[in-house]
Amino acid sequence: MQPYHACRHAQGAHNWHRLVHWNPAENMIPFARMHGSGNDFVVIDDRGGRLRANRRSLAKALCDRRRGLGGDGIVLLGQGAPGHVGMVYVNADGNDGEMCGNGAGCAIRRAWEIGLFSGRHTILDTDAGAIAADLAGFRVTMTMTDPKDERLHLSIPTSEGTLTGHYVDTGVPHVVIFVADVAPVNVGGLGPEIRHHPLFPRGCNVNWAGRIGDNAFRMRTYERGVEAETLSCGTGATAIALIAARLGLAKPPVRILASGGGELSINFDESPASKMSATGTSASETSVGAFRNVRTTVEVERIAEGVLDKDWLARRDLAIAAA
Repeated sequence: MQPYHACRHAQGAHNWHRLVHWNPAENMIPFARMHGSGNDFVVIDDRGGRLRANRRSLAKALCDRRRGLGGDGIVLLGQGAPGHVGMVYVNADGNDGEMCGNGAGCAIRRAWEIGLFSGRHTILDTDAGAIAADLAGFRVTMTMTDPKDERLHLSIPTSEGTLTGHYVDTGVPHVVIFVADVAPVNVGGLGPEIRHHPLFPRGCNVNWAGRIGDNAFRMRTYERGVEAETLSCGTGATAIALIAARLGLAKPPVRILASGGGELSINFDESPASKMSATGTSASETSVGAFRNVRTTVEVERIAEGVLDKDWLARRDLAIAAA
């Protein structure tokens, strides 16, 4: 009988050499697996910009929970504007995301770990805009971009009847639906229907929120780009808090309990009243104040760190430019 190592060599001689000749100093790309309240990401040091051209294919491969590292998305870190940290966020389906609250929290913590900034404060450049951040251990407070495109009391036809939802863009588009209890909600069925509804041409994340106390809600989210329920959503928690305040259901700070078990805190100010309609236009029936200085606090954890293997990348046709 042939020894195991001889069988292995004979069976895989045509490509085995491709997997054993690597040089660690040359063939590895650092990453960290991180999460915020269960919303999980692969965070990669890409200061050289080598991964950006193939970021969509890379995200789909890395976020595969069987053959990759698994995750709801990837975060590519680099230099932003002078003195800023840059973040490129890509959803698990390979599409760019303008912003991700928990992903941004992970990005800020990781950027500090690898020396992209020192001290407690930085500014994170995202596709949704610049976000000021304060770091305290694994707790990150971000001053979000100003919310926009608010539309209240929308009637949304679904397979389970017409639902009342409220829309706001907190860096990415969100619909918020208030229910007595989030546990029985058919997130997997209703989420895709609403996410692709003609009322929302850009698509949207869909959040269900149930009140659990004064200024406190439990959330569940169907996330655009992941195309499934996620265990947390930072911009979704922000949307819930703002819409709850707008409807008189809460006052800041608002606590949001994610289905992944974490807790997010959202604080904000409201500017003097201006006109807004139920469809978000300037000609309106009611006067409302604009939300400003929205601060979202998330807790993040580093699960593990390691390196991406260039052989793994090459076998997926993910060519990496030389450093």
